[in-house]
Amino acid sequence: MVFMSNLPEPPWSSFKAPLRPALTREWITDAALRVVDAEGLDGLSMRRLAEELGCHASALYSHVSGKDEVLQLVIDRVAAGIDVPDPDPARWQEQVKDVMRATRTAFLAHRDLAGASVANIPTGPNIVRLVDRLLAIFRAGGLPPQVAGYAADLLPQFVTTSAYEFSLFSERMVREPEYFERLDAYYRQLPADQFPVLASMIDELLSPDEAEDARFEFGLDVIVRGLAARAEP
Repeated sequence: MVFMSNLPEPPWSSFKAPLRPALTREWITDAALRVVDAEGLDGLSMRRLAEELGCHASALYSHVSGKDEVLQLVIDRVAAGIDVPDPDPARWQEQVKDVMRATRTAFLAHRDLAGASVANIPTGPNIVRLVDRLLAIFRAGGLPPQVAGYAADLLPQFVTTSAYEFSLFSERMVREPEYFERLDAYYRQLPADQFPVLASMIDELLSPDEAEDARFEFGLDVIVRGLAARAEP
């Protein structure tokens, strides 16, 4: 005889269903990243996060102070996947570029998450590790301490704002697919006798979307070359 295991407990049963496992920061971070991936930064709130976790918002405050701290945890989670090699003085410029490319790719995988880094200095353990190893590459390349310090701020700023702007434009193109066509038409209507240089460079100024990587690489190269010019012999 086979007894079914999905029968309800009789009213006199003393069996108690196991309690839901306690929340952890790990679970909260996972859930927050899922919300950002699905709905973007604007979709993330403590109430929405609690809904994703199937709990009351008040339960979250035993683990995090609020949305700002949640975003710190999420950014640090993303930073954990960014590999930074051991410094190689002969290849330090290419190493810096590789780390910045990896950082941009990591942020682009999560919609507009990069916007949470603007005017905000994350301090999680993975971020600190990344900055420390990046500074080691700068110093191996001969950058003076102050130049290395500025570079550790300038390059991540360039990368995160680039990723954030790209995510915003991507969303805008969904809402306004004709945006760049209208912008192109506007520039071509400008009187060439008043704006001769601009009129001659419209194609270069309004390059197609697929040129986004080229623009990023151009900016990255300009910054790294500028840093290299500050290196000590």
